[in-house]
Amino acid sequence: MPFRLHVVRHAEGTHNPKHDTTILDPPLTVTGVEQSKQLDHDFRFKNTVGIIITSPLRRTVQTTLHGFSSTLDTRYYKKSCVVDGARLILGADAQAHSARPCDTGSEISVLKDEFVELPWGELKMELDPVFPAKTGLYAPDMETLIARGERLRRGLEAQFVSIEGSDRPDLVLVMHGGMMRFVIVQDGGFGPAQCRSFEVSFDDGKLIVEREI
Repeated sequence: MPFRLHVVRHAEGTHNPKHDTTILDPPLTVTGVEQSKQLDHDFRFKNTVGIIITSPLRRTVQTTLHGFSSTLDTRYYKKSCVVDGARLILGADAQAHSARPCDTGSEISVLKDEFVELPWGELKMELDPVFPAKTGLYAPDMETLIARGERLRRGLEAQFVSIEGSDRPDLVLVMHGGMMRFVIVQDGGFGPAQCRSFEVSFDDGKLIVEREI
């Protein structure tokens, strides 16, 4: 039986309007926040998502908090009123692919200061100690990116299995356009804060799209 995966590209960041790649870990623009809130309004699967995995960069975390405020459990978003909602995981394998400043994350201490509402003591973080440096597991060379994509796919499969048969068997992945091609092969790109939903299966580290919903 296939799993249902919702893939989301982050909303507009401050680096996007003028393609300024020199901004370190850029946040969302005002437009990006509004795009995320529209995503929250439009998302059709609020009651069936059990896990949201997001890249730990500022723009993806912001997209997740604004875009899934009606899906996340109230522990993760205080403005949410959802009890027993989706769990949040910060997954560094979902971070942007390049080593440019705009695709490089902030230190965890910086994120903790900015996102004080997150339950950092219990929040699951899948981060290698080298994060946010673009070295080791997160180096930007092709071989490492391919390996990171496979590692992320295997992680998705494991998370799907962990919620299979529950009332919330779906999974959301919030990430970056440049990294998507290493995880899921699809026709066409993703616009800012765009969500595309797929029925997927897995075979020895490969993610197979059965159909787009």
